[in-house]
Amino acid sequence: MGLRDYESVMKATADPTRGRILKILEGGEMCVCQVIAILSLGQSTVSKHLFLLRAAGLIKDRRDRKWVHYSLDRGSDSPYAGRMLRNIRGWLNDDPVIAKDRERTAMARAIGPIAICERNMTLPVRRRPSAKR
Repeated sequence: MGLRDYESVMKATADPTRGRILKILEGGEMCVCQVIAILSLGQSTVSKHLFLLRAAGLIKDRRDRKWVHYSLDRGSDSPYAGRMLRNIRGWLNDDPVIAKDRERTAMARAIGPIAICERNMTLPVRRRPSAKR
């Protein structure tokens, strides 16, 4: 483990979207379609972020037929990845974007990957109660 491994982990975690993905996966494994729906980003964009996180040893994937599930790689060979995952667990918990992602993550888990894929990788829009006049 050398400077390149360190650089890979630092660059992977420096991007805000990749930080959001790591926070989303703290709650456990998720299908790529759920991650796409939570972030409201395109499939190719999310796939690129997931590729970089996996290359850095921060996440791992598991294939189940046509589904690809991602989770944090707590058993990574990289000492930098393991330490970063432990640190991130305590970071950004009060951030409003992360809080919104947490709500959307709960919705995505409740709906499940099949329904999200049927909805073209989107979550239902939550209606805010209208103010009574």
